[in-house]
Amino acid sequence: MRSGPLRHKWFALFTATITSGSIGDEIMRLALPLLVLDLTHDIGAAATLRVIETVPYVLFGAFAGALIDRSEKRRLLAITTVLSFLLTAFIPLSVDIGWFSLGLLYAVTFLLGTLEVVWGITADFSVVPALVEPEELTAANATYLTADRVARIVGPSLGGLSVGALAFTGAYGSANALWLSAVLYLPSLVVFLRMPPLNDVDPASVAPLTVANVKSEVGEGFTFIWRSTVLRALFVLMFISNLGSQGMNTLLLFVLREQYKLDAITIGLALSFTGLIQIFGSAFAPRLARGRPLGLTMLIVVSIAALSSGAASFARTWQTVVLAVTGRQLAWSAHIVYAFIPRQREVPAALRGRVNGAFRTLILISNTASPALLSTIAAAYSTSVAFAAAGVLGVLSVVVSALGPLRKYDIRDAPEEAAAVEPAAESEPTPAD
Repeated sequence: MRSGPLRHKWFALFTATITSGSIGDEIMRLALPLLVLDLTHDIGAAATLRVIETVPYVLFGAFAGALIDRSEKRRLLAITTVLSFLLTAFIPLSVDIGWFSLGLLYAVTFLLGTLEVVWGITADFSVVPALVEPEELTAANATYLTADRVARIVGPSLGGLSVGALAFTGAYGSANALWLSAVLYLPSLVVFLRMPPLNDVDPASVAPLTVANVKSEVGEGFTFIWRSTVLRALFVLMFISNLGSQGMNTLLLFVLREQYKLDAITIGLALSFTGLIQIFGSAFAPRLARGRPLGLTMLIVVSIAALSSGAASFARTWQTVVLAVTGRQLAWSAHIVYAFIPRQREVPAALRGRVNGAFRTLILISNTASPALLSTIAAAYSTSVAFAAAGVLGVLSVVVSALGPLRKYDIRDAPEEAAAVEPAAESEPTPAD
């Protein structure tokens, strides 16, 4: 008999199909920047693509979170998956019918990013806590994110092979790999259509859908973060560190493609290696947190990530660049497991959408600026200086956060707190379902 969070049938199925969809995402994350670089050979154009992907969180994250709190989560995930499938397939289709352009690619990327806003907030902060018990959240997050990390192994390699094998239509050949990316969304759709409704919303308690009410609910999300010392401290840590870290993939792709002139298959294999290592970070995150406050563990792993980012500035071969970035990814994958927990435990189920929508809106300001910042530094000075800047920002985030309450945040001896957390799974599918 399975133990831990995987004993819950629908959590197990949800996590399994996430791997398929994440592989599709990884293929897209490789194919799109390579397509832009092959067309422009400009790190600024590739950074623009990354910025466009994240801008929807800044624009719509808080509003999407308020609307998510009003919605049945399973239906919402099914709708966003269908639309993601259609938009992804439209990119290679536009090539076939002669409509493709860089502007069109940016527009479709923006729409896909908008769907990711809804999908990510719903899955990470409403669905996962709804399918397991509150005391299982650390293990559930580790399992859920480990499944995503598996995709980081398979996705880039499969993407590189797909780009190489399907690039037979000239300059836009890399777009053909997106057919495979689109198909890989379908297993998740099957699970969402069969999963019992996740009814954590009482229709009688929901205020009418008006501009004033949505505005008020959005305000509640930001207010909750401000009043929570833990969430406010976590925001400071992540905002500063993400400013130096979220542009790392764009920087790495530019170095491998433009400076070392590697082919798509080699780049895909290199990224798969970083994905393999990330699995260890996610899988062993619960063990790493034992014996110390969770907040202190966060500061330790972010420090390791920062030092690894800075080490890339001293690399003189593409292999050592990949190794340094891999060290950063290893530590960061553990940090993400930890960073989910306060945002799930400290927020009542009825508010998770709006609070986490507001939180991600604030964080994504930093995420959106990161590729532009690092690419600007790389263009003005060098990629080595950009890597060093990423490391400095990571260290700064730890120094600032160590002075606040985050380092003392501890969930080991808080049975009363765990009991007080709203039991989101009470009306959800149980292990027997």
